[in-house]
Amino acid sequence: MSTAFVFPGQGSHRAGALEAWTDHPACSILDTVSEGIGRDVRGLLDDPEAGARTADAQPAIMASSLVVWRALTDAGAAPDVVAGHSLGEYTAAIAAGALSVRDGSALVAARGSAMGEACAVNPGTMAAVVKLSPDAVEVLVDGIDELVVANDNAPGQVVVAGPPHAVEAVKEQARAAGGRALPLDVEGAFHSPAMEPAVDRVAEVLRRGSLEDPTVPVISGAAVRANRDAGAVSEDLLAGLLAPVRWREVQLALVEHGVTDLVEVGPGGVLAGLAKRTIPDVTVHTVEAPDDLDAVVNALQPATDDRSA
Repeated sequence: MSTAFVFPGQGSHRAGALEAWTDHPACSILDTVSEGIGRDVRGLLDDPEAGARTADAQPAIMASSLVVWRALTDAGAAPDVVAGHSLGEYTAAIAAGALSVRDGSALVAARGSAMGEACAVNPGTMAAVVKLSPDAVEVLVDGIDELVVANDNAPGQVVVAGPPHAVEAVKEQARAAGGRALPLDVEGAFHSPAMEPAVDRVAEVLRRGSLEDPTVPVISGAAVRANRDAGAVSEDLLAGLLAPVRWREVQLALVEHGVTDLVEVGPGGVLAGLAKRTIPDVTVHTVEAPDDLDAVVNALQPATDDRSA
Protein backbone atom coordinates (compact mmCIF):
# COMPACT_ATOMS: atom_id res chain seq x y z
CA MET A 1 0.00 0.00 0.00
CA SER A 2 1.02 3.59 -0.62
CA THR A 3 -0.88 6.63 0.63
CA ALA A 4 -1.30 10.10 -0.83
CA PHE A 5 -2.58 13.06 1.15
CA VAL A 6 -4.17 15.64 -1.17
CA PHE A 7 -5.17 19.13 -0.12
CA PRO A 8 -8.04 21.14 -1.62
CA GLY A 9 -7.95 24.65 -3.01
CA GLN A 10 -9.86 27.85 -2.49
CA GLY A 11 -13.18 26.67 -3.91
CA SER A 12 -13.57 24.17 -1.06
CA HIS A 13 -14.20 26.82 1.61
CA ARG A 14 -17.30 26.06 3.68
CA ALA A 15 -18.32 28.31 6.56
CA GLY A 16 -18.46 26.26 9.75
CA ALA A 17 -16.45 23.40 8.22
CA LEU A 18 -14.61 22.93 11.53
CA GLU A 19 -17.68 23.08 13.75
CA ALA A 20 -17.41 19.37 14.55
CA TRP A 21 -13.72 19.83 15.45
CA THR A 22 -14.18 22.65 17.97
CA ASP A 23 -13.03 20.64 21.00
CA HIS A 24 -10.49 18.47 19.18
CA PRO A 25 -6.83 18.91 20.22
CA ALA A 26 -5.84 19.35 16.55
CA CYS A 27 -7.47 22.78 16.60
CA SER A 28 -4.51 24.07 18.61
CA ILE A 29 -2.72 24.42 15.25
CA LEU A 30 -5.04 27.39 14.54
CA ASP A 31 -3.02 29.46 17.02
CA THR A 32 0.10 29.04 14.90
CA VAL A 33 -1.83 29.73 11.69
CA SER A 34 -3.18 32.94 13.25
CA GLU A 35 0.35 34.02 14.18
CA GLY A 36 1.46 33.42 10.61
CA ILE A 37 -1.34 35.33 8.91
CA GLY A 38 -1.33 38.14 11.49
CA ARG A 39 -4.98 37.82 12.55
CA ASP A 40 -7.29 35.29 14.15
CA VAL A 41 -8.16 32.75 11.48
CA ARG A 42 -11.11 31.45 13.49
CA GLY A 43 -13.21 34.43 12.46
CA LEU A 44 -12.69 33.56 8.80
CA LEU A 45 -13.61 29.93 9.26
CA ASP A 46 -17.18 30.78 10.25
CA ASP A 47 -17.69 33.69 7.83
CA PRO A 48 -20.11 32.70 5.04
CA GLU A 49 -18.76 35.53 2.88
CA ALA A 50 -15.09 34.61 3.23
CA GLY A 51 -15.18 32.27 0.24
CA ALA A 52 -15.87 35.21 -2.08
CA ARG A 53 -12.84 37.15 -0.83
CA THR A 54 -9.56 35.69 -2.06
CA ALA A 55 -7.51 37.23 0.75
CA ASP A 56 -9.76 35.54 3.33
CA ALA A 57 -10.68 32.30 1.59
CA GLN A 58 -7.11 31.11 1.12
CA PRO A 59 -5.97 31.18 4.77
CA ALA A 60 -9.37 29.82 5.84
CA ILE A 61 -9.28 26.70 3.66
CA MET A 62 -5.60 26.13 4.49
CA ALA A 63 -6.43 26.29 8.20
CA SER A 64 -9.29 23.81 7.80
CA SER A 65 -7.00 21.38 6.01
CA LEU A 66 -4.23 21.75 8.58
CA VAL A 67 -6.56 20.84 11.45
CA VAL A 68 -7.53 17.61 9.68
CA TRP A 69 -3.89 16.94 8.77
CA ARG A 70 -2.77 17.39 12.37
CA ALA A 71 -5.55 15.08 13.57
CA LEU A 72 -4.55 12.40 11.06
CA THR A 73 -0.86 12.55 11.89
CA ASP A 74 -1.52 12.59 15.63
CA ALA A 75 -3.62 9.45 15.10
CA GLY A 76 -0.72 7.72 13.36
CA ALA A 77 -1.53 8.22 9.66
CA ALA A 78 1.22 9.48 7.38
CA PRO A 79 1.51 9.98 3.62
CA ASP A 80 4.08 8.56 1.23
CA VAL A 81 3.48 11.45 -1.17
CA VAL A 82 1.46 14.68 -1.09
CA ALA A 83 -0.15 16.99 -3.62
CA GLY A 84 -2.44 19.99 -3.52
CA HIS A 85 -4.82 21.72 -5.91
CA SER A 86 -3.67 25.33 -6.43
CA LEU A 87 -3.67 26.83 -2.92
CA GLY A 88 -3.62 23.26 -1.62
CA GLU A 89 -0.07 22.82 -2.90
CA TYR A 90 1.06 25.26 -0.20
CA THR A 91 -0.72 23.18 2.45
CA ALA A 92 0.89 20.08 0.95
CA ALA A 93 4.32 21.73 1.30
CA ILE A 94 3.60 22.27 4.99
CA ALA A 95 2.48 18.66 5.42
CA ALA A 96 5.69 17.49 3.72
CA GLY A 97 7.86 19.55 6.06
CA ALA A 98 9.10 21.93 3.37
CA LEU A 99 7.47 24.85 5.18
CA SER A 100 6.73 25.36 8.86
CA VAL A 101 3.11 25.98 9.76
CA ARG A 102 3.88 29.58 10.67
CA ASP A 103 5.95 30.38 7.57
CA GLY A 104 3.51 28.56 5.31
CA SER A 105 0.61 30.50 6.80
CA ALA A 106 2.41 33.81 6.27
CA LEU A 107 3.09 32.82 2.66
CA VAL A 108 -0.54 31.90 2.01
CA ALA A 109 -1.71 35.17 3.57
CA ALA A 110 0.60 37.07 1.22
CA ARG A 111 -0.53 34.98 -1.75
CA GLY A 112 -4.22 35.54 -1.02
CA SER A 113 -3.77 39.25 -0.52
CA ALA A 114 -1.63 39.66 -3.65
CA MET A 115 -4.03 37.65 -5.78
CA GLY A 116 -6.99 39.64 -4.44
CA GLU A 117 -5.25 42.87 -5.43
CA ALA A 118 -4.46 41.42 -8.87
CA CYS A 119 -8.16 40.67 -9.32
CA ALA A 120 -8.92 44.36 -8.79
CA VAL A 121 -6.26 45.45 -11.28
CA ASN A 122 -7.17 42.88 -13.95
CA PRO A 123 -10.88 42.03 -13.67
CA GLY A 124 -11.69 38.52 -14.78
CA THR A 125 -13.62 35.38 -14.04
CA MET A 126 -13.69 31.62 -14.67
CA ALA A 127 -15.99 28.90 -15.96
CA ALA A 128 -15.98 25.12 -15.78
CA VAL A 129 -16.35 23.52 -19.19
CA VAL A 130 -17.92 20.09 -18.83
CA LYS A 131 -18.65 17.16 -21.14
CA LEU A 132 -15.75 18.02 -23.45
CA SER A 133 -12.24 16.54 -23.67
CA PRO A 134 -9.21 18.66 -22.78
CA ASP A 135 -8.25 18.75 -26.47
CA ALA A 136 -11.71 20.02 -27.41
CA VAL A 137 -11.49 22.75 -24.79
CA GLU A 138 -8.06 23.75 -26.09
CA VAL A 139 -9.61 24.26 -29.53
CA LEU A 140 -12.23 26.58 -28.01
CA VAL A 141 -9.62 28.50 -26.03
CA ASP A 142 -7.40 28.96 -29.08
CA GLY A 143 -10.28 30.68 -30.83
CA ILE A 144 -11.00 33.24 -28.08
CA ASP A 145 -8.55 36.04 -27.34
CA GLU A 146 -7.30 36.27 -23.73
CA LEU A 147 -8.97 33.01 -22.68
CA VAL A 148 -6.75 30.32 -21.13
CA VAL A 149 -7.07 26.89 -19.56
CA ALA A 150 -6.76 27.39 -15.80
CA ASN A 151 -7.46 23.87 -14.42
CA ASP A 152 -7.51 20.48 -16.12
CA ASN A 153 -9.32 18.76 -13.26
CA ALA A 154 -10.69 15.46 -14.53
CA PRO A 155 -12.04 13.82 -17.68
CA GLY A 156 -14.86 16.07 -18.82
CA GLN A 157 -14.03 18.99 -16.50
CA VAL A 158 -11.69 21.77 -17.59
CA VAL A 159 -11.78 25.27 -16.10
CA VAL A 160 -11.06 28.32 -18.26
CA ALA A 161 -10.17 31.84 -17.15
CA GLY A 162 -9.97 35.28 -18.66
CA PRO A 163 -11.69 38.67 -18.91
CA PRO A 164 -15.47 38.52 -18.49
CA HIS A 165 -16.11 38.99 -22.22
CA ALA A 166 -13.85 36.05 -23.09
CA VAL A 167 -15.48 33.74 -20.55
CA GLU A 168 -18.90 34.82 -21.80
CA ALA A 169 -17.87 33.98 -25.37
CA VAL A 170 -16.93 30.41 -24.48
CA LYS A 171 -20.44 29.61 -23.24
CA GLU A 172 -22.02 29.59 -26.69
CA GLN A 173 -19.06 27.85 -28.29
CA ALA A 174 -19.02 25.10 -25.65
CA ARG A 175 -22.72 24.50 -26.19
CA ALA A 176 -22.20 24.25 -29.96
CA ALA A 177 -19.45 21.66 -29.36
CA GLY A 178 -21.72 19.49 -27.20
CA GLY A 179 -20.60 20.71 -23.79
CA ARG A 180 -21.50 23.37 -21.25
CA ALA A 181 -19.62 26.26 -19.67
CA LEU A 182 -20.71 26.84 -16.08
CA PRO A 183 -19.73 30.20 -14.52
CA LEU A 184 -17.79 29.96 -11.26
CA ASP A 185 -18.31 32.30 -8.32
CA VAL A 186 -14.74 33.56 -8.08
CA GLU A 187 -13.13 36.95 -7.61
CA GLY A 188 -10.91 36.82 -10.68
CA ALA A 189 -9.16 34.93 -13.45
CA PHE A 190 -6.83 32.70 -11.43
CA HIS A 191 -4.00 30.77 -13.11
CA SER A 192 -3.94 33.23 -15.97
CA PRO A 193 -1.86 36.27 -16.98
CA ALA A 194 -4.26 38.38 -14.89
CA MET A 195 -2.34 37.19 -11.80
CA GLU A 196 0.98 38.62 -13.01
CA PRO A 197 0.86 41.52 -10.48
CA ALA A 198 0.92 38.97 -7.64
CA VAL A 199 4.13 37.22 -8.71
CA ASP A 200 6.74 39.62 -7.34
CA ARG A 201 5.11 39.85 -3.91
CA VAL A 202 4.82 36.09 -3.50
CA ALA A 203 8.39 35.64 -4.79
CA GLU A 204 9.64 38.10 -2.17
CA VAL A 205 7.93 36.22 0.67
CA LEU A 206 9.28 32.92 -0.66
CA ARG A 207 12.82 34.37 -0.66
CA ARG A 208 12.45 35.58 2.93
CA GLY A 209 11.06 32.27 4.13
CA SER A 210 12.99 29.19 5.12
CA LEU A 211 12.15 26.19 2.95
CA GLU A 212 13.51 22.74 3.72
CA ASP A 213 13.73 19.64 1.59
CA PRO A 214 10.39 17.83 1.96
CA THR A 215 10.29 14.58 3.89
CA VAL A 216 8.04 13.04 1.22
CA PRO A 217 7.70 14.00 -2.46
CA VAL A 218 5.40 16.89 -3.35
CA ILE A 219 3.73 16.40 -6.73
CA SER A 220 3.58 19.78 -8.45
CA GLY A 221 0.35 20.89 -10.09
CA ALA A 222 2.23 23.25 -12.41
CA ALA A 223 4.95 20.87 -13.63
CA VAL A 224 3.53 17.45 -12.65
CA ARG A 225 6.84 16.37 -11.15
CA ALA A 226 7.72 14.83 -7.80
CA ASN A 227 9.69 17.51 -5.96
CA ARG A 228 12.16 16.28 -3.38
CA ASP A 229 14.16 19.43 -2.69
CA ALA A 230 13.33 22.88 -1.38
CA GLY A 231 14.38 24.72 -4.52
CA ALA A 232 12.02 22.78 -6.76
CA VAL A 233 9.14 23.17 -4.30
CA SER A 234 9.66 26.94 -4.20
CA GLU A 235 9.96 27.20 -7.97
CA ASP A 236 6.71 25.36 -8.60
CA LEU A 237 4.77 27.18 -5.89
CA LEU A 238 5.61 30.44 -7.65
CA ALA A 239 4.99 29.06 -11.15
CA GLY A 240 1.54 27.92 -10.08
CA LEU A 241 0.30 31.51 -9.84
CA LEU A 242 0.19 31.78 -13.63
CA ALA A 243 0.38 28.19 -14.84
CA PRO A 244 -2.68 25.97 -15.20
CA VAL A 245 -3.37 23.39 -12.51
CA ARG A 246 -2.79 20.05 -14.24
CA TRP A 247 -4.76 18.11 -11.66
CA ARG A 248 -5.88 15.29 -13.96
CA GLU A 249 -2.21 14.59 -14.71
CA VAL A 250 -1.28 14.92 -11.03
CA GLN A 251 -3.75 12.18 -10.17
CA LEU A 252 -2.32 9.92 -12.88
CA ALA A 253 1.17 10.68 -11.56
CA LEU A 254 0.08 9.54 -8.09
CA VAL A 255 -0.90 6.19 -9.58
CA GLU A 256 2.47 5.97 -11.33
CA HIS A 257 4.01 6.67 -7.94
CA GLY A 258 2.30 3.53 -6.64
CA VAL A 259 -0.50 5.19 -4.68
CA THR A 260 -3.27 2.80 -3.69
CA ASP A 261 -5.07 5.02 -1.15
CA LEU A 262 -5.86 8.72 -1.44
CA VAL A 263 -7.01 10.88 1.48
CA GLU A 264 -8.57 14.27 0.85
CA VAL A 265 -7.34 16.29 3.82
CA GLY A 266 -9.87 19.05 4.34
CA PRO A 267 -13.52 19.89 3.84
CA GLY A 268 -15.69 19.73 0.77
CA GLY A 269 -14.93 16.41 -0.90
CA VAL A 270 -14.13 18.05 -4.26
CA LEU A 271 -10.83 16.24 -4.79
CA ALA A 272 -12.33 12.94 -3.67
CA GLY A 273 -14.97 13.29 -6.37
CA LEU A 274 -12.38 14.09 -9.03
CA ALA A 275 -10.29 11.09 -7.98
CA LYS A 276 -13.23 8.72 -8.29
CA ARG A 277 -13.69 9.89 -11.87
CA THR A 278 -10.02 9.98 -12.87
CA ILE A 279 -8.33 7.13 -10.98
CA PRO A 280 -11.21 4.80 -10.05
CA ASP A 281 -8.92 1.94 -8.97
CA VAL A 282 -7.51 4.02 -6.10
CA THR A 283 -9.34 3.82 -2.77
CA VAL A 284 -10.51 7.29 -1.76
CA HIS A 285 -10.96 8.45 1.84
CA THR A 286 -12.40 11.68 3.28
CA VAL A 287 -12.29 13.07 6.79
CA GLU A 288 -15.15 15.49 7.41
CA ALA A 289 -15.36 15.09 11.20
CA PRO A 290 -13.42 13.51 14.10
CA ASP A 291 -15.76 10.52 13.94
CA ASP A 292 -14.20 9.65 10.55
CA LEU A 293 -10.65 9.42 11.89
CA ASP A 294 -10.62 5.88 13.26
CA ALA A 295 -12.02 4.33 10.09
CA VAL A 296 -9.54 6.15 7.85
CA VAL A 297 -6.51 5.50 10.07
CA ASN A 298 -7.42 1.80 10.37
CA ALA A 299 -7.84 1.53 6.61
CA LEU A 300 -4.38 3.01 6.12
CA GLN A 301 -2.71 0.93 8.83
CA PRO A 302 -1.21 -1.66 6.43
CA ALA A 303 0.55 1.19 4.64
CA THR A 304 1.94 2.42 7.97
CA ASP A 305 3.10 -1.10 8.81
CA ASP A 306 4.81 -1.41 5.42
CA ARG A 307 6.83 1.77 6.02
CA SER A 308 7.99 0.58 9.44
CA ALA A 309 8.94 -2.90 8.29
